[in-house]
Amino acid sequence: MKKERRRITILFVMPTLLLYLYFFLSSIGEVVYYSFFEWNAISPKEFLFLDNYIRLFQDPVFYRALLNTVYLLAFLTLLMIPLALLLAYLLYTEVRAFKFLRTVYFIPVVISSVATALMFQFIYENNFGILNALLRKLDLGDYTRVWLSDSSTAMAAVSMPLVWSQVGLMMIILLAALQGISPEVLEAAEIDGANAFQKLVRVIMPMISGVIGICLMMAITNSFKQFDFILILTQGGPIHRTEVTGSYMYNQGFSRMNYGYGSTIAVAIMAVSVTISVLVRSRSVKDN
Repeated sequence: MKKERRRITILFVMPTLLLYLYFFLSSIGEVVYYSFFEWNAISPKEFLFLDNYIRLFQDPVFYRALLNTVYLLAFLTLLMIPLALLLAYLLYTEVRAFKFLRTVYFIPVVISSVATALMFQFIYENNFGILNALLRKLDLGDYTRVWLSDSSTAMAAVSMPLVWSQVGLMMIILLAALQGISPEVLEAAEIDGANAFQKLVRVIMPMISGVIGICLMMAITNSFKQFDFILILTQGGPIHRTEVTGSYMYNQGFSRMNYGYGSTIAVAIMAVSVTISVLVRSRSVKDN
C-alpha cells in the first residue's frame, strides 16, 4: 500500500519536476553557452572560448561591482536581519495593536520596487527632499547631502530602500519561528532569572538559528540579484560607485547589447552566490 502511494505521489510530482528542471537547467545552460561568444543579437555569434572570462578577471568595474555587492550584503545582514528580529520579538510579546502593527510593517513588501525607488528618490532629493528638509529643520544643515550623487553616501542611500522593502517579510518569517517556541522553555528561563534581553540572546536566538540562517540566505539572494533600485536611483553612478553585479550584468547585456559578456557576468554571479550560500549553509548545519 505504501509503495503504491509512493508511486502515485511520484507520478503526480514528476511532470512539475520535469518542467522545473527543463526551464531551470536550460536557462543555465544557455547562459553558459553564450558566455563563450561575442554576440549583440544582430550580427552572427563569434566564438571566443575563454576570452570573455579573461576580460572579466581584468575588468576593474566588475571588481568594483562585486565589492559593492558585498557591501550591500553586509548592510542587509547587519541591519535588516537584526531589525527584523527586533520587530518580530516586539510583536511576539503581544504588544497592543498587534494585528495593525504587523500589517503596517508588512505593507512595504507588497509595494512594487519601482514605486519604492521613486519614493526614496523624492526623500533624497537635495532641494525639497524630506531628509534634507528635516535636517535643516533640526538646525543640522551641515549634514545635508546630495545623497545619491555623493560617493560617500550613495551606496548606503541605495541600500536603504531594499532594507525598507524586505524587512517586513523577514519579520513575518521570524515571528512564525518565535511563535513555534514552547512557552514552557521561556517560563523556565524566567524562573532562572533571565530578563527579556537574556531570553532573546541566550534562549530564543539559538532555538531559531535555522530560520535566521534562512533569512541570511535570503539576504545573499537579494544582494546578488539586486539591480532595479540601482537602475532607478543612480544607474550605477557616480562613476560606478553604486554599481552592483546585477546592474553591471544588465547594463552590459541589455543596455549595450553585449550578450556574450553579460552572460559571462551572469555566470560569475551565479558561481559566487552559490559558493557563499553553500559556505553559509554548511556552517549553519555544522553549528546545529
